[in-house]
Amino acid sequence: MAHNEPWQVYAENGQPIESRLASREEFGANPDLVMGASHVWIWRQSEHEIEVLLQKRAESKNTWPGYLDISVAGHIDAGENPVQSAVREAREEIGIELEPNNLYYIFALRTPLDPQELDTVFIYELNHLAEFSFDDGEVEELKWVLLSEFEKMVKIPDEYKLVPQGNEYFSLVISALRRRSNENH
Repeated sequence: MAHNEPWQVYAENGQPIESRLASREEFGANPDLVMGASHVWIWRQSEHEIEVLLQKRAESKNTWPGYLDISVAGHIDAGENPVQSAVREAREEIGIELEPNNLYYIFALRTPLDPQELDTVFIYELNHLAEFSFDDGEVEELKWVLLSEFEKMVKIPDEYKLVPQGNEYFSLVISALRRRSNENH
């Protein structure tokens, strides 16, 4: 099930340009366009440690096929805000409903992987058993990883086939997970 809605176009200052949207192909053809994306790192508290949910990208993906990546991520469609995009992407990619009020914003940045992309990054604590499904074909499988293992993985992402989001990015995610865990448990 391909999602082909046009994406929201952003100004250089990070603000959405009202009524300006573009297709995936237009973004590819015009390096001056800035797109938005939502990233959600889903986590849970196990008996002794934080666990992070990683998705294994489908082998059919154009970018980073077969690599481990963010729990849920995707581009912001025209007319959406980052929270709406995060909720939609979770439903489409892994078949779960996120409660918008439980998304915890941690930062936004121009990703080092693509200077055209402005990423809004959230963490989300999953404190119930969830049944996941992969209906859109983007995700091959999901894997819970202890935070201590994830910290090792981010230091040498190529060795673990982890999409290299960058040291600063990973450091901010890990710090936010520890902080939220300490606040909530």
